[in-house]
Amino acid sequence: MRGSPVDHGGLLSRRERLFSPDPRLGWVFRDRWWFLSPFPDAPPQQQALPDYLARRVVETDQAAQRRLNRTLPVSAGIAMILVLFAACSMSSAEGLSIGSLLLAAIALGPGALLTWWAVRQRQSARQVHDLAQQQIISGYQEQARQWHARKQAHDAAERARLDDLPEWGAAPRPGRRLDVFGGTLWAWEALLTTYGTSTLSVQPLLVLDLSREVVSRELVELAQAAWMGVDAQLLPSRQASSSLLADMSPRDLVDAIVESMHGGTPDAVRADRSMDDRILTKVCGALGDDVTLARIAAALRALMGEPDDGGALTREERRHITNELFTVEYRRQTHANLSRIESYVHPLEDLGTSPDRKEGAGYLTCIALDSHARNVRSELLTDLVVQWVTHRITASQASTPALVVAGADELARRHLERLSDACERRGVPLTLLFRRLRETSAEMIGGGAVAFMRLGNHEDASRAADFIGRDHRFVLSQITKNVGGNESHTTTETEGTGDSETHSTSRTIGTSRNWGTNRSSGTTYSGGEMFGLFPDRSTSHQRGSNRGGSTSTSDTEGTSTSTSRNWSAAYSFAEGTNWSDADTTQRVYEYAVEPVTLQHLPDHALLLVQSVPGRGRTITPVECDPAIITLDRVTTGPLPDPPPPRPALPAPSTEQTAPDPVPHSQPWGAPPAPQWAAPTTPPPPRAPLSTRPGPPPGQQSGPRPPDDPRQGPPPLFGGRS
Repeated sequence: MRGSPVDHGGLLSRRERLFSPDPRLGWVFRDRWWFLSPFPDAPPQQQALPDYLARRVVETDQAAQRRLNRTLPVSAGIAMILVLFAACSMSSAEGLSIGSLLLAAIALGPGALLTWWAVRQRQSARQVHDLAQQQIISGYQEQARQWHARKQAHDAAERARLDDLPEWGAAPRPGRRLDVFGGTLWAWEALLTTYGTSTLSVQPLLVLDLSREVVSRELVELAQAAWMGVDAQLLPSRQASSSLLADMSPRDLVDAIVESMHGGTPDAVRADRSMDDRILTKVCGALGDDVTLARIAAALRALMGEPDDGGALTREERRHITNELFTVEYRRQTHANLSRIESYVHPLEDLGTSPDRKEGAGYLTCIALDSHARNVRSELLTDLVVQWVTHRITASQASTPALVVAGADELARRHLERLSDACERRGVPLTLLFRRLRETSAEMIGGGAVAFMRLGNHEDASRAADFIGRDHRFVLSQITKNVGGNESHTTTETEGTGDSETHSTSRTIGTSRNWGTNRSSGTTYSGGEMFGLFPDRSTSHQRGSNRGGSTSTSDTEGTSTSTSRNWSAAYSFAEGTNWSDADTTQRVYEYAVEPVTLQHLPDHALLLVQSVPGRGRTITPVECDPAIITLDRVTTGPLPDPPPPRPALPAPSTEQTAPDPVPHSQPWGAPPAPQWAAPTTPPPPRAPLSTRPGPPPGQQSGPRPPDDPRQGPPPLFGGRS
């Protein structure tokens, strides 16, 4: 793998873009491929082959198999028998039996013709099937080629549309005051570089670097490389050349010293403050117009009666201060105040004794505490520097520079509030950087826009999460799934075998003879007297004889036979399934940003929290690494709106575009999106259970119904073939 050499000149020219307006805290990433419009047309689907073609192939194949396996062998067998018969007749007769051969040809012809026709039909059906399948495949391939061509043209147009769209846009500085909490020293250095260079392109900048690690070094070096007037003062190691108090009047110098001494103790006795103010005022008045910390310290030692070998005071000034400024009793009573003031001023005596101010310096003024161990001199200088800055802002009549205080944890709350009010009143952009969110910084939060960098301590992260606030949201709290199934398989197969045969033979032979004789005789007389005096009288005489006989014979023979058969087969299958899929959501009140998220932010990550009137709170993730300016697709202003999508281009007619080897989702050369800055996306919806009848997949159990249940009696029914 070979790489191209680094173009250092090009990188330097890109770093010059840091000095472009407007003031920015960093950059916001927006992946340009989020605006890639997908190809709207669905891919073509291959058509299904008509069913009747497949059925035709199966039917003709079955018919041809029947002809080849049955019809043709039968016809050929009959023909062979006839030929053999004709051959046998040749041995007994002199000539060949032409009739037998003709009959053999007639027997073979229909079978061969039917078989040939069936085979031809099968071949024709297969050809039609293959031709239709080939046409469908070729049509599908042509449609797929055209679809891919249109898709590639659309993707090429989308890439051309989004190719010049920037992915990194500037995050402008919000409001007049910004409080930054947390972060490492490397993160502070990056933030000062990014914000300071963009601010210098608009107005002067004053940086108070109280971090004791000189995190403003990179900003100073870039400003010097850009030929800007830079006034860098490193305290206390180079305090002799500092011009910190050069432009302050004696009255302002007295106020600065007194506030520096008592500003960090809110419960300080007002009498002590008033006493210190009166002493310093009288001393400065006795010194005239030449008031420095060294002359003030010498005057205080003269009031306490201590020897002084220095030449800060003249003989006349020493005599006047010792004998005429205060009475002996007053000096005795205020000896403690004099000693406290002198001990405070003594470490700073050489401040500004040999100033080294270059011509034109001061467009960027940087006052930094050096990396030495913490000592009383640096602590005194910290409060004194803040008082000087407050005086400079309140006394300025012209345009005041923007102010950045790195390491504001060391300052008293009263001093910070006074400084913030002075900047707010005069429209001075104020940026305060706090290492921790506790004590003074916790009391100052909320005065303006707030930004959070990495807060490693869990207590600081919890306070920051409480400040950002909580949101009401609906979250999935319970998932209930009930899957139940029942299956019943009933197989009833009744086989009844009944074979009854009844044979009955009856023969009846009967003979009957009947003979008889019948004789009868009788006499009857009838008569009467005239006039009815006597009964009637009748006489009859009768005689007869009858003789007869009969003979009958019968012979009957009968036979009856009966046979009965019965069978039955039954199969039943029942299957039932019931299921339910229920989701329960619950309204919760949770952190908008969890404390653990604030504890694990990247080094150059910054969460900007702003309160928008009428719209609540907004949270913006920002990257403050100044090296981002050297990347491609970086704009020095806010991200512009993406261009509207273009209509898809027509597909090329003759040429086929080669597929793009580079995936569209993440092209080569594009900077990857920071994972922490990616917007939170809700989880994808869960797929519901299948609505098909029956149990869910993988839960079928029990026997399955037969594929082809029997529909007739079993073989060899009744023991008969």
